[in-house]
Amino acid sequence: MKTRIHSDHFQSDSRPIIDDVQNDLNTLGNEGWELVSVQDISLPDGRMFTVAYLKRRKKG
Repeated sequence: MKTRIHSDHFQSDSRPIIDDVQNDLNTLGNEGWELVSVQDISLPDGRMFTVAYLKRRKKG
């Protein structure tokens, strides 16, 4: 799965724009994944990125 993320590298105060997140999360949900948490992380140079934590039941 590739989610497109756009950010303005010249403006550290702006948040990235993420395309089709709802569609990507729905696709993952249909495959058995569950969204657990989302975390915004700030880098020392002021840029930010977002991490999504997902889990899935073990088979077997």
